[in-house]
Amino acid sequence: NRKKNYLLPVLSLFCMTLNAKNDGQKILDDAAKRIERYGDVCVEFKAPAFNGTEEQGRMEGKMLLQGMKYHLNTPELITWYNGTTQWTLVPDNKEVNVTEPTIAEIQSVHPYSFLSLYKNGYDIEARESKLRGQDVYEVHLMAKKKNASLQEIYVDVRKSDYALFCIRVRQGKTWNRISLETIQGGLKFSEADFTFKKEQYPDYEIIDLR
Repeated sequence: NRKKNYLLPVLSLFCMTLNAKNDGQKILDDAAKRIERYGDVCVEFKAPAFNGTEEQGRMEGKMLLQGMKYHLNTPELITWYNGTTQWTLVPDNKEVNVTEPTIAEIQSVHPYSFLSLYKNGYDIEARESKLRGQDVYEVHLMAKKKNASLQEIYVDVRKSDYALFCIRVRQGKTWNRISLETIQGGLKFSEADFTFKKEQYPDYEIIDLR
């Protein structure tokens, strides 16, 4: 009897953990299905970055998204990414940096990047929470491997309609947060929307860092 009494709480805890994982997987699956239905989207966002609890910087603006392509527009910079090449325009310096971003760099910017991650290599737990006055599911992803580019991710999904609400991503000690303020779906973008047009910025210096 004592053995049974000891095992029951352990088994109960195991079942709770298992359910949390399964629930988290299903929540992200449902959020992914909703994102697929959106098609091309325009997102208004706010994105502070933290080192520990200290805020290091903040961006807010608009982002056009088509699959993993994006066009980011903020007062501090404008970025185009066509799936291979990224152009980052800095108005204050009149420079355009040309790079081929790493997967980790894309994941720290793109709010939908978790879609390519959560099914493999992460332990998943979910709980109910509140964010900006809304009821949400807070899904926590923790990398199984210590050398993963993104060690920890929180995905907040609105309970009422499984809309993506907020993403928090940790790289080392730095946290990047993308809060999605509005999402307008069902749009149609072209390749040109994600490609830098040199003729529109004739007096900018192009710095190729590839």
